[in-house]
Amino acid sequence: MKKFIFPLALILAPWIAPSALAQGQGEADSAGAKSPPTQATSPTERRDARAARRRTGVGAARGAQPGEGASEPERDAPLPPRFSAAERKAAALQRSQANSAANKAGRFSRGGNGDAPEKQKR
Repeated sequence: MKKFIFPLALILAPWIAPSALAQGQGEADSAGAKSPPTQATSPTERRDARAARRRTGVGAARGAQPGEGASEPERDAPLPPRFSAAERKAAALQRSQANSAANKAGRFSRGGNGDAPEKQKR
């Protein structure tokens, strides 16, 4: 095995090396490499800028965060209807009875698709 790998590596090295050595040096052009110079700011200007950023950051941190679900509801949006526990229980019982009747009548399929074993002809 060793007699086979070493000569193969010697043969393939000249083909692989030029592509590796053809890489650039990673230097950017001198015109676009640097940002334009900024004016020097006084300590009071920096303090005022920090205070403004802090106010913005505090407002963002205390508000709704991404991924937390719904944001605050709109003030004029209508509220969803509220039902008592007895009304919810009666509606659930009615749905349960309707589903039982449909199941006994055979209106619910047993399989999720037409290829399910219970849907195939025997």
